[in-house]
Amino acid sequence: MAYCVGEYYERAEDYDLEYQSQSEQDVPFWHGLIEEYRPRHVLELACGSGRIGLPLARSFPELIIEGLDSSPQMLAAYRRKLGGEPLELQRRVILHEGDMRNYHLPACGDFDLIFLPFNSAGHLYAIEEQLQTFRCTYDHLTPGGRFVVDVLLPNLDYLSAALNRPTQLYLEDEIGDPASESTLLIYSSRRYDPCEQLEHMVWIHERFSEQGENERYLTQLDLHMYFPRELQLLFLASGFAVEAIYGDYERRPFGKGTRQIIVGRKRT
Repeated sequence: MAYCVGEYYERAEDYDLEYQSQSEQDVPFWHGLIEEYRPRHVLELACGSGRIGLPLARSFPELIIEGLDSSPQMLAAYRRKLGGEPLELQRRVILHEGDMRNYHLPACGDFDLIFLPFNSAGHLYAIEEQLQTFRCTYDHLTPGGRFVVDVLLPNLDYLSAALNRPTQLYLEDEIGDPASESTLLIYSSRRYDPCEQLEHMVWIHERFSEQGENERYLTQLDLHMYFPRELQLLFLASGFAVEAIYGDYERRPFGKGTRQIIVGRKRT
């Protein structure tokens, strides 16, 4: 079965603009975990354009942080941002183009924290791909190292609407872009496949400049929806002990928020 990613990760500038408010929510969460766990060597899977990794590298001068992503466009944006940082920080950030389902990095077995943030696990569609990623990550951790996955908690009302009203178009956001003196409108329609637990999304991005110019592009994005026991079983089946489950970025108990953030620990 073919899955869609489309142009979603090919336009790093639009991605950064669209998710700048997300950083206000989840970057403090990851900051807090690093303060608590005190890792020395971290790997971010699906690191994108550095939305999370770069602020962490700035905040923790002793931290070595590596990033893995399959999108050359997102990695190129990350490297451009790195180019504006002090050389000391640049030396501590190592980027790799690769597939999280099957990766082998030089520091395999040396990472004490690996994390997969902000719904990126939704790009693992088949059970085999999910298990490959979790087992590969297990191998890359030190004994006692942690793997943290952050995905949405499925909302049944939301999925019901995607199942029963798949042609409805929603205005998701309207964002002003001072850099280009334009406004970005984002629309979406969603269709849900309950057997595959797959959400098929179509996004329409439309940009209007102050000079009256208009640009529109359409992209498709498929995401696997993880139900709670399913995600926990992936950790257990891969050899991890489930150490904690949080319901949101404020670390409220699971079930009290909109997310499922699971901390798995490699057994010693």
